[in-house]
Amino acid sequence: MVPITMKSRHWIVAVLVMAGLPSGALGTTFSAGIENSRWILSDSIFACTLTHPVPGYGEAVFYHRAGESLRFFLQPVRNPMRAGEAALVIEQPSWKAGKPVDDLGYVRVEDNHDRPVELSSGTSERMLASLREGRRPTFTRRARQSDRPVRVRLNHVNYGSPHQSFRRCQSELLPVNYDQVQRTVVLFDLDKSKLSQEARERLDDVALYVKADDRITQVYVDGHTDSIGTPLRNRELSEARAEAVAGYLQDQGVPEDQLVTRFHGDRYPVAGVETPGPRHRRATVRLERENDDDEADPVVTQAQRKDLVIVD
Repeated sequence: MVPITMKSRHWIVAVLVMAGLPSGALGTTFSAGIENSRWILSDSIFACTLTHPVPGYGEAVFYHRAGESLRFFLQPVRNPMRAGEAALVIEQPSWKAGKPVDDLGYVRVEDNHDRPVELSSGTSERMLASLREGRRPTFTRRARQSDRPVRVRLNHVNYGSPHQSFRRCQSELLPVNYDQVQRTVVLFDLDKSKLSQEARERLDDVALYVKADDRITQVYVDGHTDSIGTPLRNRELSEARAEAVAGYLQDQGVPEDQLVTRFHGDRYPVAGVETPGPRHRRATVRLERENDDDEADPVVTQAQRKDLVIVD
C-alpha cells in the first residue's frame, strides 16, 4: 500500500476526472518501484528497442525500426483496461516543484491483449523527453470489468544510460528495412536500358541493405518490356535492363554469386495494366532471405509476474 499525500491526491483526482472516472475510486496502479525499475536496450542497425518491465502488468516499449518512425506501445500479459479513450499525463515527482501534471490528451485503448495502446512518433518522442527530465508518463482508463480506474505508470529511475544508448542506436539505423527493399521496381524510358538517377538511388538502398543483412541468400533481377517492338528486340532490351541493374548492384558491393538475372521480354506485363506504357518498361529486384517467416517486430519478453504491484 502506497501512502497518498494531500498533494498527490489532488493530481490523482484530476487524472480521474480527465478520464471520466469517479474521483472516489482510486483503483489500481501498475508501476515499477525505485528498487525494481529497469530499462532494457536491444540494439542493432535494423531496430532499436527500449523495454520497461511494468510489474504485474507486462511491458512498455519504445521501438524504432529502420526506415520507419519511432513508436511506443504497451504490451500487457493480459489487458486490464476497457476499450475506449485513456488519459495520458506526464507526472512530476512529488519532490519536484512546479506543475504536477502535464496533460497529453487522450489515447486510444483497443480491445485486445497484445498491444492495446500504440502511439504515434510525436507522442512517443514527448514521452521519451519527459522520462529524461525525471518525469513519469501515466495512462489512466476504466477497468475491463468494473468502473474502477487502472493506471499504468512508467518510472524514470535507471533510465538515463539506456536512453543515451537508445538514441545512439537510432542514429546508426539503416535508412531502409527489409520490407521496403524486398521488392524494388526500376523503370526505364522507351527502348532504353540506362539507369536514371532515381533508379540508382533506389538501388543504392537495396545494395546497402543486402550488404548489411547476412541472411540474404539471393538477389533476383528480372528484366521486362512493354509490347511495343518486335519479340527479338524486346528480349534483347529486357536482358539489357536486367544486366544494367545487376551490374550496378555488383558495383555497389553486392556479391556476384548472390545475383541471378533473368529476362522476359513482354511476356509478363504488370497485372491490371493492359496498354503498353512506362510501368511495363522495368526491371524488378527481389530479395530472398533465410528465416523469412520471422516477425518484423521484436519479440518482447513479459515482465516477471512476481514483481511488485502498487495498489493505491
